[in-house]
Amino acid sequence: MTSATIKVGRTRVSHVSDGVARGPRKYWFTGADPADWMPAAGVTDPDALFTVTFGGFVVTGDGHVTVVDAGYGHRAHEIPGLAGGGGMPSAMTALGIGPEEVDQVVLTHLHADHCGWLTKDDEGALTFPNATVLVNEREHAYWTSDEVDAIAFNRDGAGEARARLRAVEDAGLLHTFGGELRLSDAMTVLPTHGHTPGHVSVLVADGGAAAILAGDVLHHPAHVDHPCWLPSVEYEPSESIRSRKRLAALAADRNAKILAPHFPVPTVVSVGHAPDGRARSTATHDMEDAT
Repeated sequence: MTSATIKVGRTRVSHVSDGVARGPRKYWFTGADPADWMPAAGVTDPDALFTVTFGGFVVTGDGHVTVVDAGYGHRAHEIPGLAGGGGMPSAMTALGIGPEEVDQVVLTHLHADHCGWLTKDDEGALTFPNATVLVNEREHAYWTSDEVDAIAFNRDGAGEARARLRAVEDAGLLHTFGGELRLSDAMTVLPTHGHTPGHVSVLVADGGAAAILAGDVLHHPAHVDHPCWLPSVEYEPSESIRSRKRLAALAADRNAKILAPHFPVPTVVSVGHAPDGRARSTATHDMEDAT
């Protein structure tokens, strides 16, 4: 599936794929005994293949057209094992959304699979020429500093992130921010640091309904119930755990659905309060209007 949509009040949230891969993901559960994480993840082999989506979300209906995360980009089709790589723009077109209509791009963080479509070619032409690109100031500072070179996983993508940021900045469209940021009456950016220094998530709330676009706070629905099962690539693990707990508690308090870019399309996680008061996932639902 290349996209799927849910309604949040009058607002529509569409999960849009930029490619799908299958492979082992046991590093998502670093430090956990396989006997514990395998049943929660629904597998019986630690080397089982997981379906992983790469892409982002498009939010409409609040007076803006907002992209939250921008996939791998125009070279995604070259990545081995990535089916449908580079398909995000065409998936958006199928939803009736042209790149020139996008007026806001929120990047949860600057890993290569989240900022790829800031530019559409090797010359740095902008994919979304009319969009303000919003990046947390801590995230921007990290990826444009020498500190990023201390972590191989981040160092490998730093050059691409810097080039894309330069193209946006040269066009006068880059905006950095700290703390929470109100995008519209229906959308708020929330700090959820840990996976990277300035990672953020997005709350969509309209007419009593709510959804949280979690970025890489969560890679698998099981992480809602097990916040200490972390991927091996976390920048600040203790902060990641705190961010997961805060996000799950917010989802339970607001009766908000949780969506994340690496969840298979279509996936929505519901969260409620357990008898002990802690947030617990209650169900995983398919999304509406899946194509």
